[in-house]
Amino acid sequence: MLFRVIIYTILIYYLIKLIVRYLFPFFISRQVRNMQNRQERAQKDFVNQRKKEEGKVTIEYTPGSSKTSQNKGPKGEYVDYEEIE
Repeated sequence: MLFRVIIYTILIYYLIKLIVRYLFPFFISRQVRNMQNRQERAQKDFVNQRKKEEGKVTIEYTPGSSKTSQNKGPKGEYVDYEEIE
């Protein structure tokens, strides 16, 4: 009985080692390739969205982000200092 458990443990160890050595890198490289393809598509879509016709002027306005509301409030406090020579 103990011999059988040891043999099964060794077989499972080598099976896991085989999977990690050969199949795991295959799946990782496949995932990396898929992510690269998605990134390239997203970049192409972004470039196509941002292309503007030559000579055409567009104004993009986002409501709620006016400059007057951003400039309210103190930006810091003033500290008097003396120059030391």
